Amino acid sequence: MRIPELLAPVGSMDHLKVAINAGASSVYLSGKDYGARKYAANFTLDEIGEAVNMAHLHNVKVYVTVNTLIKQDELEDVMNYLSKLYVMGVDAVLVQDLGLVDLIGKHLPNLNIHASTQMTAENQLKLDYIEEKGIKRIVLPREMRKEEIMQLKTNMELEIFAHGALCYCYSGQCLMSSFKGGRSGNRGTCAQPCRQKYRIGSIKREDYYLSPCDLSLFNRLKEIAELDIACIKIEGRMRSKEYLAITVSNYRKALNKLKAKKELESEEISLVFNRGFIEGQFSHQSKRSLRAGHIGLKIGRVIDSHKNRIAIRLNDGLENIPEKGDGLLIVKNNQDYGFEISQNPTITTLNHFKKGKNKEIKDLNRKDRVMIVKKVWQNKKSNFNLNESDAYLTKRNKLAKKVKEIENKGNSFVKSKLVLTFSVKNRFPVLKGRMTLANRKEIQCEVRGNAPFEKPLKKAADVDTIKKQLSKTDSYPYEITQINVNYDGTLFIPISKINELRRNLFKSLENGVNELYRHKSKKIKLESETNINGCNQTNISYYTNSLKDLENISTVKRVYLEIPNSNDNLDMRFQGNYNLNYMVSFLRKAYEISLAKDYELIWKWPDIAHDRLIKAFNKVRGILNKMHCSIPIMSNAFNGEYGPYSMNITNTQTVESLENYKIVTLSPELTKKDYEDIITYCSNPNKIEILVQGPIELMKSRYALLNENELKRNYENNLIDRKNNRYPIHKSISNEEIIIFNDSELSLLDEISHLKSIGFCNFAIDGRYKDENHYKIIDIYKQALSGNIDKKELLKYSPKNTFGNYK
Repeated sequence: MRIPELLAPVGSMDHLKVAINAGASSVYLSGKDYGARKYAANFTLDEIGEAVNMAHLHNVKVYVTVNTLIKQDELEDVMNYLSKLYVMGVDAVLVQDLGLVDLIGKHLPNLNIHASTQMTAENQLKLDYIEEKGIKRIVLPREMRKEEIMQLKTNMELEIFAHGALCYCYSGQCLMSSFKGGRSGNRGTCAQPCRQKYRIGSIKREDYYLSPCDLSLFNRLKEIAELDIACIKIEGRMRSKEYLAITVSNYRKALNKLKAKKELESEEISLVFNRGFIEGQFSHQSKRSLRAGHIGLKIGRVIDSHKNRIAIRLNDGLENIPEKGDGLLIVKNNQDYGFEISQNPTITTLNHFKKGKNKEIKDLNRKDRVMIVKKVWQNKKSNFNLNESDAYLTKRNKLAKKVKEIENKGNSFVKSKLVLTFSVKNRFPVLKGRMTLANRKEIQCEVRGNAPFEKPLKKAADVDTIKKQLSKTDSYPYEITQINVNYDGTLFIPISKINELRRNLFKSLENGVNELYRHKSKKIKLESETNINGCNQTNISYYTNSLKDLENISTVKRVYLEIPNSNDNLDMRFQGNYNLNYMVSFLRKAYEISLAKDYELIWKWPDIAHDRLIKAFNKVRGILNKMHCSIPIMSNAFNGEYGPYSMNITNTQTVESLENYKIVTLSPELTKKDYEDIITYCSNPNKIEILVQGPIELMKSRYALLNENELKRNYENNLIDRKNNRYPIHKSISNEEIIIFNDSELSLLDEISHLKSIGFCNFAIDGRYKDENHYKIIDIYKQALSGNIDKKELLKYSPKNTFGNYK
């Protein structure tokens, strides 16, 4: 069983100290740019250097997030930023951008790369590609299940999220914030539209449909260790020091218990910020949060409520009994009522309460306890009947003391081992230190005092006195394992000089640790050649999931065909094996229709494809090949033939790194200037395609939208926001993922002439889930490429359009 590394989030220097003291093995942080949490405090370059030195002194590793998508005009800047991080000695950088991976391999080959969860590496094909690139560790998507992780085969280290917020969408695949709020999660500025309330179809009541409960695998640490997971990650660079201290310290205790083959339970992690906990897809759990903010520790249920009191039956085994000054939250259906306890509650038994005695009990650990809280004038009035409500403890004053202790008195999880040797040479004191770090590297230093020993007038400085002074570690995270004293104890020197000698050695050892990790500075200059290869011809591609479209479509270069789910409802419960016969039949009919057509038929796989689905697809391919129906594939597996826009391509370096692809589609998040920059420096414009018309896939999720009770009724497959915008929802052929589309279609009809003039030649239109005449948009774009733009005709088939991020 492998005890995993405990990785803690750090948003500031104060947070770093807390994380180290609480027992983190490693920390992850971000600079002011290129990190996926731009609105955290984050670190300047000087602060990162200081953080690296402090962490390494405490045997804690530092990973810096450089996990945003990199635009064309940022490539050289980000590479020189990475070079500075390498010089400082960071232990690894987290990267999302595939092109950046190649640039690091070329210019900074000794800089360790961890593949960010933003890469969405959910299957073995992607892991194989990533490993070939020399990446040391992969952060798996939060949506991976235990049995899926067990089947992975890789020499890379595996890292998983164990605690913290869950996004509704797969990381790296969410475009909702970008298209609805103008702030891209892939660029570190997510506006968190998932934490807002929505309606589904004809359900009138709003709810947090896109806001899952928080993740906690605290009770699954033994299973995680048995999976040979290298690292577990705590999420929360924008959360409080209290959250960090309590969460990290509890996970550290639990991991230490695992070494002794014991397990630990904890109520404390529920007392710091959380939206309620689930074990997520690791344990096939899906549940939306009751509220957008903190909900706390569930302590019991309200059994009685009058004007001046609330009676709560406490859960048996509850350890954290609320006290004066603590915070309570009462939740019932879609309503909640929170307040601070103004007077010490009365704790009695259920039996006493029923008899109306309310006699206070001394044994607070007994069963059937009832807590009576008095409502006084400081408490605001509740606007609903509190009876039969759930009660939560949201604030625990006692925790503040513990947090303070961790912040001020804690120490590193692993101390360096130090052997000291004291001697006198030519009457001057000399102190040597041999220090062994947690990574087993050794540092040796020697310092010489500036004051000589003298003959004693009264009392000599004996050996025990010398040892006593040398045994002090001050505030340094050193464990002195041995002190050798080569001195006969017959001379005198002021004690202050021995202390000064010790401090000088400790400082030299600290400098030695810093130098151990440092590297030589390197200025990086990227060669940028302008595009000299023009397009062969302009082409239009069309996305569809309709066989009828295949019959009607003509004069396009490619058709990307997706197999529609035959049961496109919102029920996410997996029903067993995939319907191979349905998929084979659908594709065979498509192949036969397309034989007489002048377009190339390409089978588009879902953007999210776990290994179980890929195995089924490969069976379908095998059957089709035996029928002599060979169909090329559109897949974002990093090593394929045709690449969809979900691959998040935002620079030419990524285009070039995906060398096996014939065509790749650029990210629709790009602006007009970004498109211009890319085409200027793209060595092969025939390889890139841009989406010019169609609804954008805003979210892809493995979490259910509706619970079992809600599924008993039929609803329109639409997500509806407070402005009454309706976002179509469809289910993937996997039966395990749903896709939420934008309410408007991206439309670059007005810009098609410009895009053609600057060198783009491949344009795509997405016609999936559209009516039978939608394919006629192809002719509208054909005319536009010839200079005739007919916006009125477009509105017949696409009445609601947007430029998206283009403008």
